[in-house]
Order: sequence, then C-alpha cells, then structure tokens
Amino acid sequence: MTDEPLLGYITAARWFGGKGRDPRLIGVTPLPWLRPPGEWPAIRQEIAEIGYPGSDDHDFYQLVISYRPAGEVAGSVISTTTDPEHGELSGIDGTDDPAAHAALLDLLLSAADGPDGNRDSLVAHRLGSDPLTPGLPSRVFGGEQSNTSVLFAHLAIMKLFRRIEIGRNLDIETHDVLTRSGTGDVARLYGWIEGNWSAPDDGISYGADLAMITELLPDARDGWEYALAELRAGRGFSAEADRLGRALAHVHTALRANFPTATADGDQVAAIMNHRLDDAVAAAPQLAPYADGVWAVFAKLAGRQLDTQRVHGDFHLGQTLHTPDGWKIIDFEGEPAKTLAERSRPDSVWRDIAGALRSFDYAAAHHPDAAGDRSAADWARSCQDAFLAGYGVRADADPADDLDVLSAYVADKAIYEVVYEARNRPDWVHIPLTAVASIARRSQHVD
Repeated sequence: MTDEPLLGYITAARWFGGKGRDPRLIGVTPLPWLRPPGEWPAIRQEIAEIGYPGSDDHDFYQLVISYRPAGEVAGSVISTTTDPEHGELSGIDGTDDPAAHAALLDLLLSAADGPDGNRDSLVAHRLGSDPLTPGLPSRVFGGEQSNTSVLFAHLAIMKLFRRIEIGRNLDIETHDVLTRSGTGDVARLYGWIEGNWSAPDDGISYGADLAMITELLPDARDGWEYALAELRAGRGFSAEADRLGRALAHVHTALRANFPTATADGDQVAAIMNHRLDDAVAAAPQLAPYADGVWAVFAKLAGRQLDTQRVHGDFHLGQTLHTPDGWKIIDFEGEPAKTLAERSRPDSVWRDIAGALRSFDYAAAHHPDAAGDRSAADWARSCQDAFLAGYGVRADADPADDLDVLSAYVADKAIYEVVYEARNRPDWVHIPLTAVASIARRSQHVD
C-alpha cells in the first residue's frame, strides 16, 4: 500500500500543523499492540514522521489505528500491516472506536499506585486516588481542538496529543506538580502515557508524552463563553473576575514554590519587546503611528530586575473553566508559536496578568453594540480592575512600580495581537490596535 492514504489523512486533519507547506511522510513507527491481532479490532498507537523538502523541519504525529483482517473493515483504510498469523490487516482511524478508548484506559490502569506500568516502549504513570476502572463508557469530545479528547463516563477526560513534542509535555508536567501540591484551581491529573521509539530513517531514539487523563469537571462552562453570555445579558462580571484573579495568584504561588525561579534584566526585556515592536510595524504598518509612544512604555523597564518563574504563558478566558467549585485554569502548554525551550523558561507573572486583561477587552469588543456603547468598555474596565484586585495588584500602586511593568506587558501582548489579526482576521485588527493607541497616547499623548 502506498503512503498516500495515510499522508492524506494526516494533512487533512485539523491538528496537522504543516498546512500550506509540501509535506512528505518520512516513515511510521508502530508502538506495542494495545490489543493484539486476533482480539479484533487490534489496536495500536503509531508515530508518523512528516518532513518538508528543502527544510530540516520535521514533525511527529500520533495515530491510533484499529486493525482488522483485510476485507473485513468498515470505513476508510488509512494503513495496512502484515501479521505473521493473521496475514494482511487493514487499519482505520481508531480515535472514534470505543475499543481503542478501552485499550488506552487499560494501559493507564496497568500503572499501579506505586510503580509505573511498562509495556516495552509504552510507559503508563498513575497518581492514584482516582475513580478510574476498566470498561468505563467513552465518547470523543466533539469540540474544536488541536488534539483529540475522549470522555470516560462523567469521571475523566483523556487528551491524546496529535502533534507531539519530544520530551516532557508542559501541560502534564505542570498539572503533575499542581495536583501533587494540592492546588484546587486546576483539574486533578490522574495519569499519563509516554512513548519511546526509534525513527525508521536514522535510528535516532525519541521519547514523548502521548496522552494525559484528568478529572472531568461537572457542569463546567468555558470561561470565554461564560463572560460573553454575562455581558450580552447586561450582567456584571466583576465578582467572577476577582475570583479568577485569585485563582491565578494561587496557581502562580504553587508554580513559584515547585519550579526554578530567576530574575530578568529590565533593559534586556525592554530590548526584546522593542525588537518585537520593530518586526510588528514591518508586518502591520498601522502600528507605526504609535511606535514612539510604545517605546516610551518599554523604556520604563530600564534599570529594573524582574522576578521570573514558571507561568501559564498563554493565559486568557478561553484557558479557563467556570465550575460550581470555582474557576479552574487549563492548558498549560504555553503560547503555540514559541519553542518548548521558550515556553518552559521562567517568565514574569505579568505575562499571564496582561493576557487576562486583554481577554476582557476582547470580550467587550464582541458586544453587539460595542462600537457605539460605552457600557461594554465600562464592563471590560470593571472586570480588569476586579481581576487585578483579586490577584493582589493595588490600584494605588506607585506609578514607578508594578503598573509601569504591567503596561509594558499589556502593550507587548496587544502588539502580538495586532500582527495576528492582520494576518488571520483583518476585521478584528481594530480591537488590539485600539488598545495600542490608548497605551501610546497615555505615554506620550500620541494622536
């Protein structure tokens, strides 16, 4: 069988990260059988390596494939293999197959509360004290995602990473630490699965986390959708914004206690932000009238030493869930455009705080009458003030202290947003551009 069906399946998927390029299938490495041939469907995970001619870039993607004897398959065949006993087998995407869900859950359950489970190049880790049992009913979560999530009854959700990163997954690493430290502002981690394999073309050994399973939060609401609903209904959101600020502060405290901390030179931070601004002006010329004012904001970082630590890295309302037990913060993988090394590096907590403030501004801009109704802007401002109060940022702080640093990080975030919107959603570019203009005017009264 040629590679075309499998390559076509991968490149057509929402989770494929090489759209617009010329992908080639370098090879596929099968991991150990979760269910061997003869126990139909036979299930296994496979790692597909994708390369791009003329580039050294290559990506790894996780597949879950359900195999049956050739001729007995219902569905689009994406892979074939030969078994010594059962002959040629045909495989289809197994992520919708309850048998595949059960096999993955069984692998996780193979890890006892103490020693980790080990199935050759598959290793399962389980923290214990969870409600997981074999045979739980399962279904695929139908929302738009860059990974695949499987719900097990009303108890747990397993996230299968599709485009996988070599090394420890930041989301798992962070949830592991926060769960063990008893932090109640995140979903509890129950366990995870890692894989190890050798690439078929060069024999290089790789290891990566393949899946994680956490508690399923009952009656959870997406934070972004919840905020929008309250705004459109004419209800205030300040109390919830205050609670969300407190939740982020609790998470930051736990991260600071469990991961390395450092300091960053304010002059260097300002230089990096200025460089990003220069690049942004080249990509989005509408920023040019405000550049001088924003440079002045960044200049106020000079001479400072900024505390840095592990942070969320991509914090906004869409990375939160509102539950009957309060806010839960999710998805600690960091900003997708950054490398793993950049995302795991200590950063300032102001990065996350700025993300939250910008998210309230975006929510207000989605009000049906946002363009001509000051109430939406007032709603955003009240949410921002309440969030800062909940986090512990004083509204009367010395202007030469926290608020100057916050302004720099808010400006840096808004500049990133202008470039993103100019490239992807031009009709939205006015949202962050208005924020940049306001920051610049406050700094140097730029018109």
